[in-house]
Amino acid sequence: MSKFYIKKLTAYGENKKESSIEFSPYLTIICGASNTGKTYIFKCIKYLFGSDKLEIKVNSGYTKFSMVLCVNNNDITFTREINSSDIEVISNYKDIENGIYSTDYEKENNINSIYLRLFGIYEDFKVPYNRNCEMKRYNLSMCLHMLMINEKEIERDLSIVLPKETTNKTYFLSHLLYLLYETDFSVYDPEDSEKTKRIKKAAISKYINDKLFALKERSEALKSNPSFNPNYDIDKELQLLTVRLNYIETQLNETFINGQALLKDITERNERLNECNILLNRYISLESQFTSDIQRLTFISESSSILKDETESNKCPHCNQTLSTNNEFDVNIDTINAEIYRITSQLDGLMEIKNELLEEIDTLNDSLNELQQKKNEVDTLINTVLKPEKRDIENKINTFKEYISVQSELKTLESFDRQWNDDLEDLNKKQQKKTSYNPFELFNIGFINDITREIQTILKVCDHPRPTSASFSMRSFDIEINNNPKSTNGKGFTAFYNTTLVLAFRKYLYETARIKPPFYIIDTPLLGLDVGHTHVNKKNLTQGTYNFFVNSVNQSQLIIIENEKDMPNININNPKIKYYDCTDDEDEGRYGFLLDFKD
Repeated sequence: MSKFYIKKLTAYGENKKESSIEFSPYLTIICGASNTGKTYIFKCIKYLFGSDKLEIKVNSGYTKFSMVLCVNNNDITFTREINSSDIEVISNYKDIENGIYSTDYEKENNINSIYLRLFGIYEDFKVPYNRNCEMKRYNLSMCLHMLMINEKEIERDLSIVLPKETTNKTYFLSHLLYLLYETDFSVYDPEDSEKTKRIKKAAISKYINDKLFALKERSEALKSNPSFNPNYDIDKELQLLTVRLNYIETQLNETFINGQALLKDITERNERLNECNILLNRYISLESQFTSDIQRLTFISESSSILKDETESNKCPHCNQTLSTNNEFDVNIDTINAEIYRITSQLDGLMEIKNELLEEIDTLNDSLNELQQKKNEVDTLINTVLKPEKRDIENKINTFKEYISVQSELKTLESFDRQWNDDLEDLNKKQQKKTSYNPFELFNIGFINDITREIQTILKVCDHPRPTSASFSMRSFDIEINNNPKSTNGKGFTAFYNTTLVLAFRKYLYETARIKPPFYIIDTPLLGLDVGHTHVNKKNLTQGTYNFFVNSVNQSQLIIIENEKDMPNININNPKIKYYDCTDDEDEGRYGFLLDFKD
């Protein structure tokens, strides 16, 4: 249900000052002297909710009025001209479309459907309007009198909650029942003829038979599954399959762990093999370097010996010239030979280590081949044996479980089908009696006590002189004081008791109703309180009543229109309260609603 409140009311007229008044989502009090236009605010709001006409002063010059409703922080503006049956709706709320709507509720595009939608009532349905169960469309105007109490009605001797026209009492109670419980009235609809009932029965019977047929088809399909043997003891087979499944899952887990261990060993050996290959490359490089060094030194040593032998003859062996006798080619052959010996020794050690490394590499390769073979065997076992068997078992289990489920549903539906057919047969044998509609019988058993409790609470809070008893009567649908009608307590208290009843319903509907009315407007709730009853402390009662208004602001929007002389002291600085002081003095306060018109 959308939560909305009355946000703003505006009056327009040619060459007239635009007149607006804004309302609190909680509590708005409009106070002032007589003839300052307070009641006109009430009339304008009711007019914009679809009432037939708006009584105006012909010379006011104001001819068009608009009301803004705030719905979940979105504004909807309703605009209606004087003597018009159309209301223009401009909305930025997703569920309400812009357009022109008629106040004639019988027309298709009517304003009633818009307001019902805002209340959270989306269906165009009918409710009983008399004891013969004749039906009419749900009409919000049938409830507005309970939500908008004008000055003329506040002193009614009869129930302020019931409509003024007694012929509409049943119609209104049907509306109230729907607000409270979303009551289904279809069982009371005389238009639901025997033909209609037969159609409904046939439709339900077809649904059941179709469902049975589909389930039986599914059951046969499951039986045709190759893995299904109709001779199986399904419960026993399920138990065996579950045991086997647990075993396979255990084997899978153990095999997987084994595979992970093998993979770890393979990884570690590959890492060592890489290290060995790196070392081998280094050793090969050193071997090459050592061999090169030995060859170079050996060449030097041999060349030096030859040159030494030749220089001793002082003749060149090629040109026969005399050679110099300096020591330019004089080399220490012993030192060279010693270096050759040292490098040769290092080379021998290197070769020994190299051979050991080659042996380790061969061993690692053999080990890796063996480990990889084992890993391949593990993977094959997992992927080609264990996992397929696991899937097969799971499929069989699922098939059996589905079969059990289908069989269970079949049994339930077959049982329901038998019962339903029995009921249909009984209904066909019985002659249906015409249903009599009594709306009072449909209220919850605790309804009277709950309303009574709310009444007593309000009277106590408002500092009402305590009666012997105060209660709600289902017979009169009204307050009774000491088991007597409220009117026996004097005219001065009538408005107060009517206000109390409206407030009791407001709180009860707010706390319990499926569809909660979002606002209430009461014009002069304490009208006539100063008439008689000199023993009553009017000041305390008035103050207590307005304290209750202030303390109940969170229930639903409340708009109070009050005479200046009846106003107590209240905290107008409360952020949840808007307070307007209407006066006939241009220099003080606000002159009523219409800023450019005086009566």
